[in-house]
Amino acid sequence: MKIAGVHAFAISIPLPAPVSDAVRLITHRDHYLVDIVTDEGITGTGFTLGYDASLAMVSMTDTIFRPILSGADPLRSEGLWAEMYRQSIQAGRRGAALRAISAIDIALWDLRGKAAGMPVMSLLGVHQTRQRCYATGGYFRDGQTHDELAAEYVGYAELGFIAAKLKVGKFSAREDAARLAAIRRAVGEDMEILLDANGGWPDAPTAIAAMRRLEEHRPYWIEEPVRADNVAAMARIAEALDTPVATGELEATRWAFADLIERRAADILQPDATVCGGVGEWLKIAHTAAAFDIPVAPHYNWDIHTQLLATVPNGLFIEYFAPASRVKMFDAVLENPISPVNGYIEPRRDPGFGLRFRADKLEEYRIG
Repeated sequence: MKIAGVHAFAISIPLPAPVSDAVRLITHRDHYLVDIVTDEGITGTGFTLGYDASLAMVSMTDTIFRPILSGADPLRSEGLWAEMYRQSIQAGRRGAALRAISAIDIALWDLRGKAAGMPVMSLLGVHQTRQRCYATGGYFRDGQTHDELAAEYVGYAELGFIAAKLKVGKFSAREDAARLAAIRRAVGEDMEILLDANGGWPDAPTAIAAMRRLEEHRPYWIEEPVRADNVAAMARIAEALDTPVATGELEATRWAFADLIERRAADILQPDATVCGGVGEWLKIAHTAAAFDIPVAPHYNWDIHTQLLATVPNGLFIEYFAPASRVKMFDAVLENPISPVNGYIEPRRDPGFGLRFRADKLEEYRIG
């Protein structure tokens, strides 16, 4: 079996209304997608969130990655990964280049599962399939009142979620505390509230001071309290706080995560297979974390991560965006979206990752 075609393209899905986190305004979600086709007619598909770099990834695929992949054995995913990484290292050891490699690696694993007639998790060895979810919400919305914010979390509780995430760090710690207090009053003590600053606090002292105020309301974790690049500050925060520090959604490759572990900069790791380098890198990261009894709670993309989390012993959470949040829109291009039941989600049992795409929607949202 050989790779006969590599087809990369980009889509952009507008949000119904703009939302913000601590550092950016979000008006749309753009994605890079890649289909890898074999001479036996099997197609594997991978994707990643582009952050307006999707067209750049398509270009890199045309110029750098397609020559490496064409005619190759698609089951040589580790060797192909090493060659793509080596040949693109001047284009970026993280960011757009690694996201493109990630999507290609996911496509190769999807193809492998389809060739074997098995879901990816079964190829790797299943540990458990019933996975606890948290609902991501609490984005900053113009004009939203605290009562309206609290009602969002009551809705998550009514759907059976026992954990949900709230954005912080855009405004003052006093305002963040007021928002968190309104949610806590509305849902009581039974729901875990996870905080995400998206790197919005400028330094460790500011983050520690803000969290001292927020810890009154018993948050479950604080995610990315400072810029992801400032590992020293992250380590200082992790040492100072009782609340666990979570990070890793922007990190790429096993080496970056090894640095987080060595420097004790995170209590919980959040590798994203569409960002860190694909399935192979995600597994290396998760297994390394398991050696130190560090839990992993992968970022975003439950279509991929339910398969992967099913194979490791240190899985903590799957992140899920309920449709009512109107923030993650990828389900719009799927024929078979999956969703949690009473706060838990199960992986698909179809071969590969089991995604079935709506051709009409891919065409509607296609760009470039």
